[in-house]
Amino acid sequence: MDAGTIASIAIEIIKFVFKPLTLFLKWVIDKLPFEIRWKRIKLGIIESRWGTHTWDRGKQGDEPVIFVHTRWSFTNTLPYNITALNAFLIRPQKVKGHALIKDPEANMYGSYVIPSGYTTEVHADFVIDDNNVKSEYEILKADINFQDSIGRLHKVRNVDIYPIKVNAVKQEKLTVEDSSKITNETERKLVSVLKNEIQQYKVRGRREGGLGTVDWPRGTIEWTQAGSTIQFLFQTSSEEHVRSEHATALLNLYKNANKAQKKVFIQALLDRIDRKSEYRDVAYLIIFVLFLCGFLKDGLIIAKKDLLNDKAHGFSDMLRLIDLLLAFRYQEFDEKTLNEIEKLVFSVQEHPFRIKERINAIRVKGLVS
Repeated sequence: MDAGTIASIAIEIIKFVFKPLTLFLKWVIDKLPFEIRWKRIKLGIIESRWGTHTWDRGKQGDEPVIFVHTRWSFTNTLPYNITALNAFLIRPQKVKGHALIKDPEANMYGSYVIPSGYTTEVHADFVIDDNNVKSEYEILKADINFQDSIGRLHKVRNVDIYPIKVNAVKQEKLTVEDSSKITNETERKLVSVLKNEIQQYKVRGRREGGLGTVDWPRGTIEWTQAGSTIQFLFQTSSEEHVRSEHATALLNLYKNANKAQKKVFIQALLDRIDRKSEYRDVAYLIIFVLFLCGFLKDGLIIAKKDLLNDKAHGFSDMLRLIDLLLAFRYQEFDEKTLNEIEKLVFSVQEHPFRIKERINAIRVKGLVS
């Protein structure tokens, strides 16, 4: 009997001996509690497309402290609903934080349930000792544990926390336009809408996860469930998916204008894309309207020249609006426009959200269809 035959017989004997043990172990695993059997499945946690992790100085009573704000998109890839969520900062200091979950059905944050297979936004905030920061411009490195409703920990490591520099933004004086001095009726109406949007942004701005009067489907894209692929585009492209009552009002104003008034309208929008102007924070709405009117390229050129490096989030929110349009209204973009957007995001240092990935996905969709 040669060595090969002996080896084959040995393998069969091992299979015969261990098969009952394997079946027994499988039976035991099947009898284990549901949560234990799924122990290896982790939450889908990605840094939020809309926010940046930040820290700023403040006081808790009379004690100087550091407030740490982190923003996430959570996909519940677990086989059960998450009915509670705890957040623990591990580094640079061990503290328990406060996690707020966005209501899947409304634009509110609190202790809401994350259904299995659903994506939503999560804010996790912490308070740490002031001595953890040595410089106003220091980028903190953080490790965070999220604990789900059955006590399992989901770890995120090496998170960059950026200084928010709130005081620098508050002290900045922006030019405020006196609309009573505008003689052109079309321009005066346009300015009235923009000024109203400024107030809406103060209520539904970046800190609240909103974008003024702009609405879009929430928690419906990026991740779906365990084992699935990342979806960069919504299943359908429609004008109804990304809309704003103020954008609609301005579009109607443009459509009802004569040729001369339309020229004034577009120029008035372009003139108000300015990092030093009160309209800085609502540049996203201006870009939205320029997109609807067919002048997106002109807006992007001005934005790079006069809005980039603003001391708030004007340019970033503008990119965020473009990201939304690409995700939910992708059929309205031709290759020329995609190229212009791509050139912009590759030429600046601002966080591009998922713009690059969405552009690639749109091109792939065009090829397969």
